[in-house]
Amino acid sequence: MRIRISIRYKENNVVTVALVNSGYESEAPEIHIPLALARRLGLPLERLRAERYHVVGSETTTYILNLC
Repeated sequence: MRIRISIRYKENNVVTVALVNSGYESEAPEIHIPLALARRLGLPLERLRAERYHVVGSETTTYILNLC
């Protein structure tokens, strides 16, 4: 299901659409957003950590930013 959400970081706010109830679980709350949206929000991208994952037929890179 996709719903309309508002994401805020400091004084920046972006309204977008999010996928919810995907079945994905984690031990801590997570939000997965495109890099372009992270830039619009003004997130401190110099603190990103990259991880490579094998997916069906390919590999992908995910960038992780811990703000806690």
